[in-house]
Amino acid sequence: MKSNRPKRRLVLAVAASLLAGSASAQATDDAATSTLHLDPARNHPFCEILLISGTKPDIKAQVFNTSAASLCPPDKFDALDAEQLAQEIGVEAVFKNARRHWMMDQMWLYNTGSEVSFGGVAANWMATLPIGGALAGLGKADNFPKYAPAKIQRQSKYHYDKGSEVYLIVPTDGTTWVMQTWTDHVDSTMNEAALPALGERLKNLPEGWKFMVKTLDEDLTIAPPADKDHMAHVMSDELDNVYEGCGLDTACNYIP
Repeated sequence: MKSNRPKRRLVLAVAASLLAGSASAQATDDAATSTLHLDPARNHPFCEILLISGTKPDIKAQVFNTSAASLCPPDKFDALDAEQLAQEIGVEAVFKNARRHWMMDQMWLYNTGSEVSFGGVAANWMATLPIGGALAGLGKADNFPKYAPAKIQRQSKYHYDKGSEVYLIVPTDGTTWVMQTWTDHVDSTMNEAALPALGERLKNLPEGWKFMVKTLDEDLTIAPPADKDHMAHVMSDELDNVYEGCGLDTACNYIP
């Protein structure tokens, strides 16, 4: 979140009656001061829990991410009941973002909030995701919408090393989307070794769009710019892998 704007309390009350029996916790803008740094980040497992609240047109999700807090134990994450969790916390809906693996070499998440536990899944508040447009039904969905660009407000920096292999979706509008996470949530056979041939599995790419594999000839950094309120452009493919956009603003130091 943008640190120089007026402070306001986020709707993030986490009930004491969660499965883990954790104490109630609140995250505020004032509490969102920590920096999380993962090195190496590539193939690091994590998951997210999104707390959705508000009324139209101001519906938002507060995003809790397990990176650096836990490895998102699959048994505990799978056991979380989203509807029950929403009732216990007091939000309109909860979205369980599938267990994923990061694809950058290093990452920084700035101004993260306090650590809380959801049924034994430790996570930190990370970002605010506006809910609308293609994301309107997110609270009742299992996956993100496919090939539908959206925005998420977070202060972060992703670093891909020179010489690293990256996986790209290239539309026809001059932008490039760089894979930030992969998952086996939709295709249980997916793993990091299968990513170079991912294009063979993507059957529903929009007309003219391409999947590409590239070895970087210089370092690539992606950091949502402050002058755009730290809004990152993100998109999912049909297998629920997530990409961040380059060429829409100054977030990327170049378009790979």
